[in-house]
Amino acid sequence: TTTMTTTKVTTTRRRSTPPSKASTPAKARPVGGPRPRLSPRGHHHRYHHSLVTTKASPLDGLFGDGAEENLPDAEGYIDGSLGGFTITKVSFGSIALYTGSALLAYGFGAYFDFLPGTDFSAVMLIYGFPASLIGFALKYAQLDPVACRSKPEAIALRGTKATDIQNQIREDVTRYRYGDEQHLDFALERILKMGRYGGVPRKFIPRLFAIREEVRDGEYALTLEFEHKDGFPGSDWDKFLEKATSFFGPGIQDVELKATERGAELTLISDGSGSGITGGQKGDVLPPLMPGLAPREQ
Repeated sequence: TTTMTTTKVTTTRRRSTPPSKASTPAKARPVGGPRPRLSPRGHHHRYHHSLVTTKASPLDGLFGDGAEENLPDAEGYIDGSLGGFTITKVSFGSIALYTGSALLAYGFGAYFDFLPGTDFSAVMLIYGFPASLIGFALKYAQLDPVACRSKPEAIALRGTKATDIQNQIREDVTRYRYGDEQHLDFALERILKMGRYGGVPRKFIPRLFAIREEVRDGEYALTLEFEHKDGFPGSDWDKFLEKATSFFGPGIQDVELKATERGAELTLISDGSGSGITGGQKGDVLPPLMPGLAPREQ
């Protein structure tokens, strides 16, 4: 009897509360409604730079092509620094620092019987201490690679349209370097006459923070994005454009200058003549043997 009564009450409650016709459904956003407002051009430009994901670990993306993750952003750029594994993509400072710190931590824990492996604690401490010191030194002298945003059609022109200097610039600034104050240090020293009469002092030299690969009228174009420091007037670039064209040549038809919110952009556009394309790779620039001599190459 109790079971039947409960069933009847439940049925009565369900019938007594039908869906109300007076209730208004939630408003859906119209298909043709106004689009969200975009931020100003300068902030919009910085937003797209943030789409280049920073690697959480120095080993991320080294052994895979990353084709599934390398999707274009809203402007059609992809991460141009991805590719096959090369030793230059490895941060030796991070590897040595993490390995040495782990050995030191475990060695101390095992030495004081907090962790197993008391017999090997001395070996861990012996190797962990110098490894951590080397890691600290390399991290201190390490120059991180800059972001590289590329158009897919520009990547296809690297081997046919890009000059040797353009390829070398891209490869040098997208790898870890040690001992350099900033990327393109030697090039900026020659172009901006750093430390010489009529030149720019070292403390005011612009800093390269990103590069882009594009196609201009069917030709390969490499854009260098600089951030100006306090005290560097943007008008100084105009005096050195001719010097930049001859320095990055041959095979460069023009160097375009464009002012940005953070500084300036220099775009190196190849001329498509094949000049400056040998397929060879120049060695790294070495210091001169004596003051006043020209720098050497490996």
